[in-house]
Amino acid sequence: MGELNDGGVVLVLFLMVAAIAYALFTAVSFYAESTPSTSTSLLRLLSGWANVGNSVTHVLLIVYTLANGNNNSEYWIEERKLGGIEGPVFLAILNLAAGISSLLYNSMLFPLGWNSFVIAAGTFLPVVWPRFLAEGIATWPYTIIFVWFLIFAFELTAFTCSVTHFALSAKGAKKNM
Repeated sequence: MGELNDGGVVLVLFLMVAAIAYALFTAVSFYAESTPSTSTSLLRLLSGWANVGNSVTHVLLIVYTLANGNNNSEYWIEERKLGGIEGPVFLAILNLAAGISSLLYNSMLFPLGWNSFVIAAGTFLPVVWPRFLAEGIATWPYTIIFVWFLIFAFELTAFTCSVTHFALSAKGAKKNM
């Protein structure tokens, strides 16, 4: 294991993600309040934009990974052993599809399924969040930690908003029966 990261810097990166998330959520909330909407439209918008944000973040991760193709630091050597950019490309495409489904087609079925899968898989697959918690925070490059915090914020937002949207929609459907 390489040199340990400064906990203060990691905390600042986390707070930067929190500030970005707050700004994004405030902007979407302001938009939702300024347009005629149903009670679940804010949740649909937040879920959709979180999926789009997650897609963009994965694209940035792909670009950063390709830019470090010749980097021989311990982190990049280990990353190359795990594979190439196929995983992040797949995640970027499916997150974008979930975001578009939510934002343009008012359909939350695919986003709900996708976001639920992402939360479950990320929690239980050893190379995802368990790896980040075990070694990432302590030893990975700060840029990568920042990207992973962004991914966490987007995944959590997309999941909680799509599940809440489903719960409220199901409640409304039962009420109208």
